[in-house]
Amino acid sequence: MATAVTGEPKIKYGPQVKTEGVPNLFEPQTVTPFVPPPPGIDNLGITSTDTFKVPGVGEFTVDFTGYVRVVRSEPTSDDWTSSEVYTNLLEMHMEGESPELGPIQVRLNSDCLSTGMIRTPFADEQATQPAKACRMAVGAIFELPRLGLELYNKEPVLLTIDDVCSIPPAGNPGKGQIYQMLPLYDVANPDAEPVAYLTSLSFQMGTYLSRAETQAAH
Repeated sequence: MATAVTGEPKIKYGPQVKTEGVPNLFEPQTVTPFVPPPPGIDNLGITSTDTFKVPGVGEFTVDFTGYVRVVRSEPTSDDWTSSEVYTNLLEMHMEGESPELGPIQVRLNSDCLSTGMIRTPFADEQATQPAKACRMAVGAIFELPRLGLELYNKEPVLLTIDDVCSIPPAGNPGKGQIYQMLPLYDVANPDAEPVAYLTSLSFQMGTYLSRAETQAAH
């Protein structure tokens, strides 16, 4: 079951983007390269391959599929090169399965405001139509019903996309920036030692989904 972020989050990884009056965008949409778009809420497919290390048990690589809802701010400029766009992850629902760990569902941690930005790298600001870089800091919940666990990350998962030539960066490959290991803690026992670790993450942003496709994933 996908869970939208509601109420006031305890942790904000960046600025909050307003959603009131912002259009909810589903398939079909036309995305124009090198043009900062007006604000919108993008409903996009996503796939991911994550590797988990469970001490004393083993290391497991799991493929996930699902969708995200991302709200984009008003660009700071109409000029592609100088414009910055701020983003908030409003909703995420991903499902995967491992023979050893069983089914796994991933959703947003409602205690965190997962935020990001899209801007031109400083080194490329003098280029003509430079590619932008996208980054988003994410707080997530990993549900493992077979093990009776809900795990979460106290440090954000940093999702990064390079070579962004259109906004949203639909269809772009991305990487989770993780140094060696990212601890995952038990929601039911948050002050205990980590239960598992996320050791690698790669993802692919999909294209716009239809309203029916997002509703079917709930």
